[in-house]
Amino acid sequence: MVTPATGTPTTTAVVGGDRPGRDRPPLTLPRGVRHHQTVSRPDRARADLGRVIGRLIESADHDAFLEETLTTLVERLGADRGLILLTDAAGAALTAHARGPGGQLSAREQQEVSRSIVHEVWRTGRAVLIEPNVGPGSASVMTLGIACALAAPLREIGGDGAPRGVVYLDYRNPSATVGEPERELLALAADLMSLVLAQREQLAGAREVVRASRARAGGPPPPTLDELLRPASMAALREDARAAVASSLPILLLGESGTGKTLLARAIAEASGRTPLVRAMLGAADDLNTITSELFGHERGSFSGALAQRTGLVAFADGGTLVLDEVLNLPPHAQQLLLDFTQFGTYRPLGWARPEPAHARVRLIAATNGDLPAAVAAGKFREDLFYRLSGITLTLPPLRARRDEVPELAEGFLRRLDPDRPWTLAVAARRRLVATDLAWPGNLRQLELAMHRARDRAALADPDGTVIDVVHVDGATRPGPVAAADPGLAGGWQALAAERQRLDDRERELIRRALDQHHAVVARAAAELGVSRTSLVSRLRTLGIADRG
Repeated sequence: MVTPATGTPTTTAVVGGDRPGRDRPPLTLPRGVRHHQTVSRPDRARADLGRVIGRLIESADHDAFLEETLTTLVERLGADRGLILLTDAAGAALTAHARGPGGQLSAREQQEVSRSIVHEVWRTGRAVLIEPNVGPGSASVMTLGIACALAAPLREIGGDGAPRGVVYLDYRNPSATVGEPERELLALAADLMSLVLAQREQLAGAREVVRASRARAGGPPPPTLDELLRPASMAALREDARAAVASSLPILLLGESGTGKTLLARAIAEASGRTPLVRAMLGAADDLNTITSELFGHERGSFSGALAQRTGLVAFADGGTLVLDEVLNLPPHAQQLLLDFTQFGTYRPLGWARPEPAHARVRLIAATNGDLPAAVAAGKFREDLFYRLSGITLTLPPLRARRDEVPELAEGFLRRLDPDRPWTLAVAARRRLVATDLAWPGNLRQLELAMHRARDRAALADPDGTVIDVVHVDGATRPGPVAAADPGLAGGWQALAAERQRLDDRERELIRRALDQHHAVVARAAAELGVSRTSLVSRLRTLGIADRG
């Protein structure tokens, strides 16, 4: 029988026999044992929850609070399964957290709960205590071997208080004694969780607003297309770059890191009038859901932690230009997503329930400092995607190949850096910038930072001066160590693979230590490591570490 609570939660616990009804007396235990389980156990749980709340106040880690609260309820109330269930975009139940006495529940164990009990709490919005073989939940209770179950609603805060989720505990041992104190404690914990979920959702919404603002932010005025193409070293790509302004073909920008690929992408977007310009940094994650959410967005409730709808970068760029930075870092399993979008301009955010896909009209500019044709030949990058991205290919030269232009480029950076002060380079400073011992491995990015430091040094030496001398340049461009002999492509690749393996082994060690230290609770281990829970889960899968919590 499901007995909803009214006002302060109360219930009449009923224990059924072999047949529905009251053929058997209620199950009881010796007085001392019953007193220990129904009084002392909730008291210990309240004390533990108090400590969890204290840690929440100190850290504001909402996800860790939810998982630790559920763990505390399962352990202190002696439950066999505990779940936090939230509604997804279609109104179905989505498991946000699932714990048992041994840690994280498996996918199969998460399914072995009484959905009838969960739906009853969702329907009534009241905490319940169910005992076996009686009422609407009897079929699933009997099939799953559930001796009794507790459930309480997670409510919307600030609205009509309607349930937006359920906290669920069940017991498989027929000797388990669960009564009013346990149910009242679960209802109290559910109210605390409701407040935390509301705060987390508000924070997620605020972060989404900031993310949208950053995605559309123009930043300081970049150099114009004419400025970028004016140097003699850019003559080889000048005609193609100007043709790209009038074309709608996708653009592929190649060149070493720091050669100005992003600057050129911005200049082409501005010159063609295809704004807003949105930049997507690829390769930060290898989890397909994370990549899909970043590029195409997600609906509320589409996965654990999706408390607010997220707009993807593709939607932000609608009508403008989307720059896919370091496209070579896109994992193979995610390249199909991008291929579909380049073909049809359509996409589906995570949790998208509508029959028709979403659509965006964007100009694609892909950029990489890697050897994309070699990656295609090696089978690491899809050939069909390569051709869809390389409608117009522009290769930017490294700064060491345009050494004579360094002084003019440096003065251009100074003008943009400090437009109200007419900085000039002394003759000796100009000579220093073209010296052959300056290899400029960081290319234009390194030169820009060097000019920033030289300007600061000159201003410190003479607050009213406008000349940057060789001493300022020399201090800002200290030569680095002599480069080692080039081991060749094969040797370089083998060294990189060995280094990657060492880093992976070290990462596995740190993750396992964090999990052991926090008893396999992933949210707490993630907080210890300073990363998000979803990022840590992604790394667990990539590194082949069993998800133990």
